[in-house]
Amino acid sequence: MSSKNKTVTYKQPIDENVDYLVPLQYSSIPIQSKILENTSSPFPTSFFGSIYFPISILLYVAIPISQLIIGLIYIGQCPIQDLIVAWMIVSGVSGILLVLIGVIIHIKIRQQSIALSPYDDPQSYSLLLRILIPIFIIIFLFTVGWFFAGQAFVFEVKLRVEFFDSTLPEYCHGNLYKAAYVLIFIDYLIFLLAIILNVLTCVVPPDDNPQKKHPIDHINT
Repeated sequence: MSSKNKTVTYKQPIDENVDYLVPLQYSSIPIQSKILENTSSPFPTSFFGSIYFPISILLYVAIPISQLIIGLIYIGQCPIQDLIVAWMIVSGVSGILLVLIGVIIHIKIRQQSIALSPYDDPQSYSLLLRILIPIFIIIFLFTVGWFFAGQAFVFEVKLRVEFFDSTLPEYCHGNLYKAAYVLIFIDYLIFLLAIILNVLTCVVPPDDNPQKKHPIDHINT
């Protein structure tokens, strides 16, 4: 018995003795994006990944640096309210930590949004974010609470503070007290700008993702 050889073609079926190959479906969605979907953090990262977030914290960074430096310079020079110096120093330290952690979080999220090397482990990025984001939130809440506590320290002695006679118990160095007083209002201004910028994240999301997702291309047989 003789058998007929079958040919392989992509043409429309016209012969019962012809086998037809079905092309594989091809997806142009990057493999890395699929991996990141499976390893995403339980925390919302769109806030930290937005370009408005680093702008907000970089606008703020000068405040804690100034607080820390001024607080260290005038230690023991405000007997009317020693907590003003402590407030400046602690605010400076917590604010600088807040900025540093925020920058790291933003960088890691941005690294997840681009095509990483096949040898990179997305799980390591996800684990780091799971640790850093809660720490950022805790420091942020502490910083806000300590900020309002500092207002009580500063405004409580506003009408009694003495800037010239260091022998009086009401004395506080003018540079220290005035700096603390002014920085409170600058903080409010920075907070307002940060709120406006981050509201824009929800209202007008920036199109800053270097990768674009494309629909799955199907090749019909």
